[in-house]
Amino acid sequence: MLPRSPAARATRSHPHGLLRTAVPRPPQTGSQPLRRGAASFIAGRPRTSIARKALPSASHLESLLREATYVRSQQWLHGRRHSSTSPTETDPSRKQKDTIYTLIDEINQNDMEMAELMDDLDLLDDHEKALNLEGIDFDHAVSQTIGHRDEETLEARVRQARQEFGEYLPEGHLNDTETQLYTRLYGEPVVLAQDSELDVVEEGEEEIDPDKLYRFDGEGGWEEVEVDELDESEIHDEPPLVYDMEAEPPIDETIAMQRTREVAEQLGGELMLEQFGDEAAPDLTPRFHPLTTMGKFSTDPSTVFPPKDTLTGPVSVILSDFSNKHIADSAHRAFGGRFLPHSTTTPPLRMQVPQQPIPLEASQRFMTEMEANVYLAALYPAMYASALSVLAEVRKRLGTDWIRNLMAQEDGPHVLDVSAGGAGVLAWRDVLRAEWESMVPDRSPEDSCPVGRSTVVIGSDALRLRASAMLEDTSFLPRLPDYVHVREKPTLEDERAPPKRKQYDVIIAPHSLLGIEEEFLRKEHVQNLWNLLNPDGGVLILLEKGHQKGFEAIAGAREMLLKRFVSSPGSTNYENFLESPEEEAFIEKEPGMIVAPCTNHNKCPMYHMPGHSKGRKDYCHFQQRYIRPPFLQRIVGAKDRNHEDLKFSYIAVQRGVDRRVEDGIVQGPEAADAAFAGYEDAVEMQKDGVEASEAVASETQSSTEQEADVNPLSLPRLVFQPMKRRGHVTFDVCTPAGKIERWTVPRSFSRQAYKDARKAQWGDLWALGAKTRIFRKLRLGDKHGESKKERLAKRAAEKAERDEEDALEEEEPEVVGMPDIQTPVKKKGQKIPGWVKDQHKKKRRQALKLVKPTS
Repeated sequence: MLPRSPAARATRSHPHGLLRTAVPRPPQTGSQPLRRGAASFIAGRPRTSIARKALPSASHLESLLREATYVRSQQWLHGRRHSSTSPTETDPSRKQKDTIYTLIDEINQNDMEMAELMDDLDLLDDHEKALNLEGIDFDHAVSQTIGHRDEETLEARVRQARQEFGEYLPEGHLNDTETQLYTRLYGEPVVLAQDSELDVVEEGEEEIDPDKLYRFDGEGGWEEVEVDELDESEIHDEPPLVYDMEAEPPIDETIAMQRTREVAEQLGGELMLEQFGDEAAPDLTPRFHPLTTMGKFSTDPSTVFPPKDTLTGPVSVILSDFSNKHIADSAHRAFGGRFLPHSTTTPPLRMQVPQQPIPLEASQRFMTEMEANVYLAALYPAMYASALSVLAEVRKRLGTDWIRNLMAQEDGPHVLDVSAGGAGVLAWRDVLRAEWESMVPDRSPEDSCPVGRSTVVIGSDALRLRASAMLEDTSFLPRLPDYVHVREKPTLEDERAPPKRKQYDVIIAPHSLLGIEEEFLRKEHVQNLWNLLNPDGGVLILLEKGHQKGFEAIAGAREMLLKRFVSSPGSTNYENFLESPEEEAFIEKEPGMIVAPCTNHNKCPMYHMPGHSKGRKDYCHFQQRYIRPPFLQRIVGAKDRNHEDLKFSYIAVQRGVDRRVEDGIVQGPEAADAAFAGYEDAVEMQKDGVEASEAVASETQSSTEQEADVNPLSLPRLVFQPMKRRGHVTFDVCTPAGKIERWTVPRSFSRQAYKDARKAQWGDLWALGAKTRIFRKLRLGDKHGESKKERLAKRAAEKAERDEEDALEEEEPEVVGMPDIQTPVKKKGQKIPGWVKDQHKKKRRQALKLVKPTS
C-alpha cells in the first residue's frame, strides 16, 4: 500500500506555458484518478509488469498549446464564436486539442505505471518526490485556454463549483465559458474578491487563534478581546440562567433577508422588521364559535384511518394465503368491474352505472372462501368508515351521559350488527374505547375497555370463520329472529306467556334495505328491527348508498317509523285497518325521536311520494373520507390516490325516549326562525384563542347547551355542499320546520358568523344565523315521469318527424314567383353544419308564404 505522507503532495517542474495558465487548484475533474488518491487507486489495481512509455517532452506540449491558442484567437477576430467544448468537424483547433488531451492522458498513465513499478520495488517511500500525486490538474489548466474535453467535463466542472461554493463564487474560479454555463443553469453568480474572504490569510499576517475572542477594530484588522477567566468554584456558584419570557424570539435570517440587509447597509439605511409585526393585528377571537364546534358533522380526525390492530392487520393476514390476482379478479366479477361500482362505492352519475344493491350479503347462507375474502377486502373498510361516522354523530347528539350509562350497565351495552359482517361492531368498539380513555385518563395498560356483548348476523360458515378471528367475545346468528309474526300476548289458542325476546341497545344495519325489492317486505324488515330494540332508549341505525334509490329506501323507512311507531305532537296514534272490528281501530304510538340527521319529525321535504321517482336530482346524503388499506388499493388498481369519499344516506332513531319532552327541545317554524336570527351572542366566547378539542367539546356540550338555551336538535343542517363566493357564503339547509331553504351569510352580517361559514362543511348544523333566506326549488322527479330511455325514444321520434317534414317540403310543386333558393350541395367528405340547413329551410318556408302555387 502507498503511504499517505505529506511528501506525496510534492510537485515537479512543468512547462512555463502551463504554469502561466494555472490557477489555484479547483475541484478535481477530468481523467485524473491518481489525483483523487493514488494510494487507494493503486491498491485496487492488479500487479502486472508494464513497460514504461516515453514521456512527451515539455517543448512539444508547449508548442501544441501555443498553436491551439493562436487558432482559437483567430476565430474570435473573425467574429465567429465557436464553443471549444463542441467544435464542428471543420474546426482547425479540434486536431490540436485532441492531441493535447491525448498527451495529458499519457502523462497520467505514465504516472500511474511508474507508481505501480515503484510500489512493486518498495521504492515509493524513499522516492516520494519523484511522482506528482497532488500536483496541478492538467485538464483544468489546459481548459482555460483551449477549452474542455467535451460537454460532460464542462458541465461536471460547473456543477462541482455550484456544490462547493453555492451562488458565491471566488474570483477567477471559473473562466468565461464556465461562467456562461453557470449563469444558464443557476443564474447570475455573486463573485467574491479573494481579498474579502476572511479565511484567506495573506503573507506576513498572523493566523487567528480559534480559542481567542476577536473583534473588528474599524481599520481593516482584528484585535483581541480580553476575557477574565473564572475559577471552577465561581462557575458553580453562579445563579441559574433565567430566560426573559417577554423578549422576542430570535429571527433566523434567510438568504433573501441577508441580502436585503446588505443592500440597506450600503444605502445607509436600516432594515426594520418590527413594522410588519405591528401592522398585523392579532386575532384574539377563537377559531370557531362553540356552537359551530358543537354542530360539526365529522370524526376526529375528519379522515377515517381503519385501525391496523383490529381491522387491516387481521384481514391482511387472512388474505396472505391467497393470490392477489385471484382476489382482484373475484372482486371485479362480484362488484361490476375494476372500480367496484356495485360495492359500497357510489360511482358518479356520468358513468351511468345502474343503481343496484351490494350482491354479497352477510346474511346469505352460502358463500365460497373467495367470496368471503372479497367481502373482507372490498366491503369491510368502507362499512367500518361509514358506521364510525354515523356512530360519532349519534354520540354527539345524545351526549356523554347516554354512552356512559350504557357502559355502566351490568353486562355493558348490547349491540347487534345486522348486515355489516362485524365491521359495525368494530366501529362501535372504537367509539367505546375513545369514551373510556376520556373517562379514565390515568388508567393502567392492563385495564381493558368494557365493550359489552356483541352479536353479528352471518349466514355462511366461510365468512363466520374469518370474522370470528377479528371479533372476540362475539356471538354469531345465522339469521335474524322474526318478531313480526310472533304473538306479543296470550291468545285464545295459546294462553301461555309470549316467549322472551332479545333486546339490543344499538342496532347497526347498513345496506340491508336496497336488496329487498318489495316495499311491504322492507317495512316488515324495519318493523322487525324496531322490535329488537330496547324499549328504554335503544338506537336503530339504517344506512344505504348515497344515490337516489338508496335515499328513497331510507326515506321510506323513516316515513314508516314516524307513521306507525314514533309519537310526535299531533300524531300520537295511527289507524290500523288490518285488525278485526272487535279490536281497537287506533293504536297508540310509543315515545321516540329521530337523532340524526333530521332535526324535524315532519314529512321529508325531499320525499314527496313513496317509491322511486324518475328524474330525481336532489336527495339527502352525506360523505365520509377514509384511507384505503393496501389490499383494497391492489384490488382497485389505484397508484396515486389512496383515499375514497364514501357517500351514504342514513337515519338514526331512538326508541322509548323523547328528548323533545324531557329536555324541552323545540322544533318547527319557531325553531327555524330562531336559528335564522342566530345564537351567536347566546354563548360567551373563549378568550384563549385556541379551538377546543373534540374531548373538551364533548365534556362541555351540556353546559354550553344550558348556557345558550339551545339544543343541536333544533338547528338546521347543511344538506348540500356550501357555495363559497367572494364576500358571502350560501347554505342549502333543512330547517327544523321541515323545509329546504337557501340561507346567505355575507361578510357584513357578522365577522364571527362569516368566518365560521367559510369553514362550514356538508352535514354540519348551523347556529349563527343568516341575513337572507329563500325557499329552494328542488328537482325531485316524478314517479310517472320519463326515464332516460323514454326521453331518448321521444327525441328519436321527434327527429324522425322533422326528417319526414323536410322530405315533404322537397317534393312540393313549383311555385310561381318563387325565388331561386339554392340548396346547399354536400360534396364528398364535407359536413354541412346544422345551422346552415335550418337557415335554408327557414328561407324556403318564408318564400312559400309570400307566393301562391300554380294550378
